[in-house]
Amino acid sequence: MVRRGSLQARGRAWLAGFIAFSVVGCGPLGGCGSTSVQGAEPERPEEGHPLLVEGSTRGAERDAAAPAEPAGPRAPEFAGEAAAAREVALGALGEEGTFGEYATKLPELPLIADPGDPQLANLDALPGSQGGGAGEGSAAPTVDGNALGIFVPLENPGALDHFYAALRRLKAGEDEDGKVRVLLYGASHTAADIYPTYLRSYLSERFGDGGPGYVSLVQTNRWYRLLAWTVESTKHWKIEHAQRRDAREDGLFGLLGCSATSKRKAAKSKLIPKIAGPGGDHSTTYDLLFLEQPGGGKFTATFNRGDKPVKKTIKTKAKEPGPGYATFTFEGGPHELEVRPVGDGEVRLFGMTVEYDQPGVVVDTLGINGTRAANNLKWDEAIWSDNLRRRSPDLVVLAYGTNEATDSDQPIDAYKRGLVDVLDRVRAAAPEASCVLMGPGDFPLKGDDGAYGPRPRVPEIVAAQREIAEAKGCAFWDALAFMGGEGSMALWVQSTPQMGRADYIHLTRRGYVRLGMAFTDALMQGFD
Repeated sequence: MVRRGSLQARGRAWLAGFIAFSVVGCGPLGGCGSTSVQGAEPERPEEGHPLLVEGSTRGAERDAAAPAEPAGPRAPEFAGEAAAAREVALGALGEEGTFGEYATKLPELPLIADPGDPQLANLDALPGSQGGGAGEGSAAPTVDGNALGIFVPLENPGALDHFYAALRRLKAGEDEDGKVRVLLYGASHTAADIYPTYLRSYLSERFGDGGPGYVSLVQTNRWYRLLAWTVESTKHWKIEHAQRRDAREDGLFGLLGCSATSKRKAAKSKLIPKIAGPGGDHSTTYDLLFLEQPGGGKFTATFNRGDKPVKKTIKTKAKEPGPGYATFTFEGGPHELEVRPVGDGEVRLFGMTVEYDQPGVVVDTLGINGTRAANNLKWDEAIWSDNLRRRSPDLVVLAYGTNEATDSDQPIDAYKRGLVDVLDRVRAAAPEASCVLMGPGDFPLKGDDGAYGPRPRVPEIVAAQREIAEAKGCAFWDALAFMGGEGSMALWVQSTPQMGRADYIHLTRRGYVRLGMAFTDALMQGFD
């Protein structure tokens, strides 16, 4: 159940302020037209509310009786290569099909239930990612999941000037190394690799496929997988990152912020590509990242090239702890790879990046379940910074805030100081890179009575990130606004198709695709 008047009222209060925004439209090349709505006559829907599933009339009757509301920010109009890239990105995720236009307001639906209301399903009983919406078998109207999501432009888009310039150089064939690299740091929303895959596919279609980017050499948890790779690991590895209580406090975690360690010959990990290469006469470069250290052991990396597997032995022993790299290039690819410790000392692996020998964009998915932005401050700065500089990113995105929303005992000023320190680290390691802070989405608080209400920490974090992004020269994207404000997660969970999971934290696969579309559209609006 949801507390009456708590979430929906706050969501509408937010929306009333948000719709006062005017949206700066896009120019040529991507096909975005000017869509400023300031001072425009509000549009009234012709037939009910766009979020209502066809056949439902209650929302339409309410709209007809209520005064017209001003339209919210509209998305750019897509044509040419931007429209084609959107279709390719959807196809890469197996999500062909029509998403509706971005919503401009929340629907007027009886989603705020009184306890015991027989007309509505109890929210706690809703299915997870696989089920349909809550409206199934109910007389109450359901929400069209394909129409969820409000277009939200980037705030401070001028912070992306370097990124846009890099894309233009790449497109003109003038980029020095032929690569534009994007690093996406975050927690479980990012680790799911769905919205990153949408962004990767979109940018690759428009500017060239530079390769799949980062992959951990060992499963970081039993759910770890990227859409481009299957990773199969034995149990003989120790996974360490700052969020784990049993991790060492040395911070030697590398680019991802997570290391995999073993001394045992029985340990192995296999990486199996799920994507084909770009075709034609190309080669693939693998850059393995690991720790060099006193007493470090050797490990083997065997690349399966059909009937000609290639086995390489890599040494990790050094006088002092530091970043280690081993780079190999082979024709074709990507190739299946197996890594094994030799058994002569500790091997500590940080991951691998994979790139093609052709111009293009590379997007690294760098997500760790349950993590927080401030965990970066526990990573050894020298090793992490060296790994980051080696990637030479043009854009760094930090998508955190959901887990921090549970830290109600931490003063918000302490949260701000930590985030500022993280951005200072990023700026020191990659001073030319553009940066974006992606705020958390809606994350309601479940009370002792089982009812959901607003979580005060979420808007506090959104406000803090907005303030810090402006102060530190980063852009900001408001995922809470994109979802519809406080209380909107109930709509996403109850929608058909279902866009939010029943844990009221995560989105479904299709929900993350929609998030990827919206973030990418906002990211590229200033370019087009």
